[in-house]
Amino acid sequence: MPVREATLNDKEKWNTFVETQDGSMFHYFDWKNIYEVQHWHYIPLLFEDTSTEIIGILPLVKIHGLLYSKLISLPEGASGGFVFKKGLPTAKKAQVMNIFLHHIEQHYSKGCSTFTLKENLSVQDATRTTPTELFIKNGFTFHFDNDAKLPCTYLLQLTPSFEEGIWNGLWGKYLRNHIRKSQKKGVHIREETNLDHNNDIITMFLSTYKRFGSLPISAEEITLRLTTFNDKTKVWVAFLNDTPIASLICYNLSSICYASKMVYDDSARENHATALLFYEAIRDACKNGYQFFEFGVTVSSSLAYWKEQFMPLKIPMRIYEKRYSTLRTFFERTSQDLKWAWNNKSYVWHNRRQLIREIIRKKM
Repeated sequence: MPVREATLNDKEKWNTFVETQDGSMFHYFDWKNIYEVQHWHYIPLLFEDTSTEIIGILPLVKIHGLLYSKLISLPEGASGGFVFKKGLPTAKKAQVMNIFLHHIEQHYSKGCSTFTLKENLSVQDATRTTPTELFIKNGFTFHFDNDAKLPCTYLLQLTPSFEEGIWNGLWGKYLRNHIRKSQKKGVHIREETNLDHNNDIITMFLSTYKRFGSLPISAEEITLRLTTFNDKTKVWVAFLNDTPIASLICYNLSSICYASKMVYDDSARENHATALLFYEAIRDACKNGYQFFEFGVTVSSSLAYWKEQFMPLKIPMRIYEKRYSTLRTFFERTSQDLKWAWNNKSYVWHNRRQLIREIIRKKM
């Protein structure tokens, strides 16, 4: 029962497995195109039984650095890692995971500094505090800030009646007032079905990434994020005086609506357009029968505070890291930091004191 790398011929079978065996939106084979436009190597590993039925999958991405590469499952979304066939016995699952990890060690770890593995999350993970022992035995370290409870995601349980169950029954006056203020200021939300404002969305992506000091993103990648998943994608745009000022990309799979990326210009926050975007997306998810709304990756306390006004359930992300070489890790991360600093010289200069404090905090 070997592990092998899936090909394009396996795409339909892979995606069906994701949909029927509780995979996340970010386990879809189609992310291959989005990763590869960033010059990353997508490695979709699958494990089959003797009848070629899929037992488990593990999508990997190899990100090439200046000196060394790193493996991650997965770069996108709060969930990643393994997805197994429902009902697979625990002992069998552990056996297959060990085979997967050994296969990666043998075939993909050469020249890599680290292997970062996210676990596929569920509602039950909200109360899990201990790491998965199998990963620890395989040389992984569990990464989680117990003080800040970060990184995490948030999951809002939806109800058929948005007005009764969420607007009046769950959300506080503070959030409702902000949403009403946004509407009174003339902000309105439209779903982009034909991507008539594609160029505006791309411009907002570029400015948002620059504002937060993120690595540059290409127009081609943005377009793929908007178009790859077709009917599983909803793009919401906030307008003020018919000018786009914010946008939210949501992906839908099974019972979950995933908020993937939100971008906005400087006027969006002061007009509470970001809250209005989430209001509209959540209302639409309720209307269309989804059970949960996921708020995406949260890595900062300020972003956590903003999301918590929607009263979702906090679910810690379960992230493990294996270092293949301390020296490789040092050089890979140093080169990555230098590349980021070079691409964001203005951001680094204007935020130098805050960045220095953050570096000191991490070293202590």
